[in-house]
Amino acid sequence: MTKSSKLKWAKLTLFLATIYNLSWGAVISIHPQFILFGNPPATFTLILLKCIGMLVGVYGIAYYYASTNPAKYWPLILVGFIGKVLGPIGSAYYVLSGQLTPNFLIVNVFNDLIWLYPFGWVLYQIYNSRLSEIVLIDKKS
Repeated sequence: MTKSSKLKWAKLTLFLATIYNLSWGAVISIHPQFILFGNPPATFTLILLKCIGMLVGVYGIAYYYASTNPAKYWPLILVGFIGKVLGPIGSAYYVLSGQLTPNFLIVNVFNDLIWLYPFGWVLYQIYNSRLSEIVLIDKKS
């Protein structure tokens, strides 16, 4: 795979993450009951989920900027990657402690686990300077 095609895949991955996060953030902010999966809908829980939805939407904005220049905005990708590692760990803890139902783990499949490899791949390419050509493009502007 050439540097150019790797760059295109990295940009596409991050742009898809943009669309996903903006969409998911909007859905959860508007209708937080969507992800309760049998857990009680306490007022505080609904408020907290709405706030989480807004944060997910903000990640979408960060991923959009990262999609324009992955090498330049790699810290945004790293923050997303770390979140995608920690999210399932936290969810598993609360499921194992009985505070969430196991059904909740499906959220981690779509919000975290499916993005781990693509984000890791992009970070790996940046680390090995395989996407560095876009830095040169930025220097011209």
